[in-house]
Amino acid sequence: MLLILLEGLCVFVLVMILISILMDERKRRERDTHLVKLKGYWDGGNRRSSDRLNVALEVKYSVNGKTFGTKSMDISTKGIRLLLDEKFEKGTCLLLEIHLPNQEHIVKTNGEIVWINESAEDEATSPKRLFNTGIKFFDFHPCEEKRLFEFVSDLKTGER
Repeated sequence: MLLILLEGLCVFVLVMILISILMDERKRRERDTHLVKLKGYWDGGNRRSSDRLNVALEVKYSVNGKTFGTKSMDISTKGIRLLLDEKFEKGTCLLLEIHLPNQEHIVKTNGEIVWINESAEDEATSPKRLFNTGIKFFDFHPCEEKRLFEFVSDLKTGER
């Protein structure tokens, strides 16, 4: 009888050890899966859906009925970075007129400010505070979107 009780106790202890190991393994897998999901969202690389190309273009932008001129810092088919002397709020909509070199036509589109930060690189050369402003394009006329896409594609291939 004592031997059966001792065997039962050993089986119980082994089952408890097995359950503990299985629970630890499950927690480890959940933790590793969580880390994999985090790494899947951003791996430290560029998160842009299209490459930005450094090019200075003449740009006019209108906001609240007033029009201002500036130059672009870079451009892609999805957006543009402008150096502005006024800090706008994220979500502000602008009417943009982009002058493409060697073309008579001006590309007109609407843009929404998606990010903004103070420009440290131009502090020494400008008496004003300047702001790098990222603008996402929306509401193109189809032929103007095509014209901009072709311009950016030509820049990528080095034809301009």
